[in-house]
Parts: sequence; C-alpha cells; structure tokens
Amino acid sequence: MVELGAEKTAGAAWKVTNLDDYDRRLERAARRVDEISREHDTAALVIYEAALTKSGRSVDEVRELVRSFKEAWEDEEQEPLTIPRVSGIMTVEGDEWFYDDPEIRTLTGRLLGQFQHRVAQYNYVDEGEVLRRWANSHDTRLFIRRRIYGTEPVAGVIEGVDLRLMQYLRVAGGGETLVPSENIARSLVSLGLLDGEDADDYEVLAEAEGLALHMDLPAPIAGEMLDNLAQDGVTTFPEPPAEAVEPEAGEEPEAGEGEEDPKPSAEDRADRNAARQAADRGEEPTRVQDPQAKDAPGVGEEAGEQEPAAPESGRGGDAPGTSEDEASR
Repeated sequence: MVELGAEKTAGAAWKVTNLDDYDRRLERAARRVDEISREHDTAALVIYEAALTKSGRSVDEVRELVRSFKEAWEDEEQEPLTIPRVSGIMTVEGDEWFYDDPEIRTLTGRLLGQFQHRVAQYNYVDEGEVLRRWANSHDTRLFIRRRIYGTEPVAGVIEGVDLRLMQYLRVAGGGETLVPSENIARSLVSLGLLDGEDADDYEVLAEAEGLALHMDLPAPIAGEMLDNLAQDGVTTFPEPPAEAVEPEAGEEPEAGEGEEDPKPSAEDRADRNAARQAADRGEEPTRVQDPQAKDAPGVGEEAGEQEPAAPESGRGGDAPGTSEDEASR
C-alpha cells in the first residue's frame, strides 16, 4: 500500500512539474509566499493575525487590521512589539482591534499568554525563533499526524483553536507545512490523490505535504501552487509515461548500465554453502558455477592466476582442498 501511494504521489508530482506554465506558476507562488513571510517578522503580530482569522474575513482584510495595529503602537523610542507588550496593550484597548468580537479578543489573549510562557522556557532565544521551533517541532507534527491536535500543550489546548487556525499559525510562524483548504483539496482530487472533495483536512494536509516532498518544494510554496491551480480552474494535467514514475515490478535492469553486480540466486547460495561445509569436513570442494564467486575454491587455478604453493615458498599450509592423507604423502 505504501509503495502504491508513493507511485501515485510521484505521478502527481510529474503532472504538475510538466505543466506548460509550471515555471511561471512556481515563480508566482514563491513570490507570494516571500511577500507574506516578510510581513511575519514580529511573533506577537503573527499570533494576533492567526487569531483574527477566526472572524471569517479574508486574509487580506485581516492583514490590513494587523498593519493598522502595528502603525498605531510601534514606536522606535519604546520597547519593540514583544509578546508581553502587545498583550498589555490589548488588555486596555477596546474590541475594535478584534472586529468587536469579545471571543476573538479572549482567544488572542490566551494565545499570547501561551507563547509568552513558551518563550520563558528558553534563555536568550528570540520570540520569532521560539515560534518557528514550535511550528516545526517533532512533537507539534506528531500531535497533528495522530489527529489529536486538541491536546497539543501550547496552542491546541486553547478553546476555539481548530486545525486550520493551528496550521495558519504554523505557516505564519515559519513552519514547513501548509493550511488545508477547499481549493487545495480540489487540486488533489484532479491529480488523483484524493477520491473526493469530502476528504477531511487531515487527508488534505498529508497528501499535499507528500506532494511537496516529491516536487522538492517547500510545503508553503506547494500549497500556494495547488491553491492557484484550483482558482484558475486547472483540472487536466499531462499524463506521465510509465517509466517516469516507477519501474514495473519484477523488471530487471539491463546489463552494462553501470549497476552493481547482481546478487547470487538462492540456488547459487545453497551451492556455495554446501561447498564450504564440504571444505570444513576436509572433503574436496566442488567448483561453484558462479562467475561472481571470485573467492570460490579453484578459481585462481582455473584462471591460471597463480601456481600451486610449494612448501618452501613460505606461504604455509596446504593447498586449498587438500586432504590430510594427501598432505602426509
């Protein structure tokens, strides 16, 4: 099952990378991801932005409010917008910074508090680096892979944080992942990686991240490309030739292509073992008919590579395969 899944993913990666406009799409996705990442240089505002997505407003509208908050409170003469400072500002400010939604305000405060505690666990580590480490940590990935993100001890335990919000926070914090969406699901269906658009977000996330690995792309860029493909209505892709994915089962490589020497068959190995056992008993070993068995008894003599060792040559011992009776004579 794993091999079949890998072949399907490899085939889907070939379909995307062989689109006529692949380079243009890749450049557009990379530019978009780069533009977004440049706005995410302050950990506190990344957390604030992620919380605001619970409002259901567009990402562009959410980022506009975050920019307004930054312009209103950023002051070079005061301390930077650290998590403690932003948390303090939001404590005394009104609900207008949260679309007049007290639930989003509560959610933002709890997220800031959780990451403030996380930062305190590290000594002299930048807040942004702490956020990035959390986003990419093995533990965070494991909670999501096992579908128990709600027990993840930093963001997952906060009421109101669902999988998409957590993934948004991970991506915005510098994580090597993506946010599952309906558009990405549609593209995966068109590529044959999902059976239908009713697949849950865990399946979408797993298939999209696997596709990113096969395409050798960062997951956020691969996610942006899949989203764009769906937005542009792309549903047909070039079909890969059979050899572009995986060789057929049982197919043997042709000789002379630089591959390693073939392994001996089970029958050859059995003959070799029998020959060795006979040699251990002092019997005359038979020649194993295997051109690769260069250490088999009698190979050197048959090829004429060396003369039989004479007793006075100083090599010591009898010739291979010589019995004790023959040595006594």
